[in-house]
Order: sequence, then structure tokens, then C-alpha cells
Amino acid sequence: MSEKQGRHYEELYNRLLERGKLMHINNKKRIRIGLVLLALLPAILIIIRRLTDSDRVVFLIIWVLCMFAVSVYLIGIEYIDDSLQKTLEDVTQRDADFGELLPDSEKLHDRIHERIRERAAELIRDGYYSEPYDMVVERVESDHESEGAEQ
Repeated sequence: MSEKQGRHYEELYNRLLERGKLMHINNKKRIRIGLVLLALLPAILIIIRRLTDSDRVVFLIIWVLCMFAVSVYLIGIEYIDDSLQKTLEDVTQRDADFGELLPDSEKLHDRIHERIRERAAELIRDGYYSEPYDMVVERVESDHESEGAEQ
């Protein structure tokens, strides 16, 4: 293969990856929109029902159908994103790792605890605590959990 063809294929590969990453970013936005719809739709339907003083059963049926529609939308977005990643892996013979749309709770939990340990080490290093490291980590974790419970 000539050098010119090699550059052409590399350029095509880079454009393919850019478009894949752009689609992944757009899919993340679509997921956020779907989750917001799941949260706001019941409130909007309740307000409409109260203002119009309509039948409860009709609005319950509408609410359930809307929830199914939004759920199908979210599943479709996840399917499209998964298909995109698999296609890019097949085409490029490389891993197309763009990250996950929804982080795994275990990974998220590990990241939170790692950040807590880093913060505890910073507090000890800066002289805010003279206690042993383990006690500071426990205190920071309990503060973090109490903040999460309040929110």
C-alpha cells in the first residue's frame, strides 16, 4: 500500500472515530433528556389534571403510556450506542471505548471512595487533622454519606 493510500485510510479512520465520538456525546444528551422527561412528565400530567378537573383513570392511562414511550426511547438510544461501538470495533479492529452512557454503580462507588481517600490525605498533609489516616477517611466518608442523605 502506498503512503498516499495509507494517509487516506488513516484520515478516514480518524473521521470515523470523530463521528462515533460525536454520536456517543449526542446519545448522552438524549439519555439526559429522556431521564428529565421521566421526572417531569408525571408532574405536568398532575398539574393538567388538577387544572382541568378531569377523570383520574384517563390521566393514569396517559401517564402509563407516556412512561412506556419514554422507556422505549431510552432503550432505543442505548441499543443504537451499543451497536455503534460494536460496529466501530469490527471496522477498525480496535476497541471503541467511549465510556458508558450510565456508569456502573460499583465503578462509581469505587471512584467516590478513591476521591475520599485523596481528600483525606490532602487534609492530613495540609494539617487540618492530626488523627491517623484511617480515622480521617472514616470521618470524611461519614460526612459524604450524611451530605448525600440530606440531598
